[in-house]
Amino acid sequence: MEKVEIELKFPLKNAEKLIEELEKISESTEVYQKDTYFVPMHRNFLEAVPISEWLRVRETEKEFNINYKNWHNKENSQAISCDEFETGFEDVNALKRILENLDFKEIIVVEKRRRNWSYNNTIISIDRVAGLGDYIEIEADGEFESIEHAKVHLHNTLHSLDAKIREQDFRGYPYLVLERKGFFNKN
Repeated sequence: MEKVEIELKFPLKNAEKLIEELEKISESTEVYQKDTYFVPMHRNFLEAVPISEWLRVRETEKEFNINYKNWHNKENSQAISCDEFETGFEDVNALKRILENLDFKEIIVVEKRRRNWSYNNTIISIDRVAGLGDYIEIEADGEFESIEHAKVHLHNTLHSLDAKIREQDFRGYPYLVLERKGFFNKN
């Protein structure tokens, strides 16, 4: 399935308070996610600056899927939209063996607990990411005239929630975990 995803992501300072407020306005779902990221050896995604492609295998308590994202950030690192292709599968170990045999290398595993709410034509996710802390992702969930209109809507919704956030992060969890482990300091 292909779609254009439009989302904002920020480190979050007031996760507990925000969770309490969101529970008052919408029911939530919670899931554990284990995301394993791969790069093909014939085209190393990590060599691009900024990194604009990710191939992820996601494991949850109930399902498995594979996802490829190609971010629209070729000229700068502040992309909020990407082309996304995703499909489910049944056997995570078989898929990982297929990828390894096709010369894809596992580069990082990101584990998190994610809590989701639907609110005001958005999907709001509060993530507790192992080794990184709390984040909020807010994703457009509806039809918008343009990416810019969706971006304004996301910022307005975020502001209305009184989320205490740090500076917006455009790099993604796999990059941040790799960075924390010193991957990009290797020369």
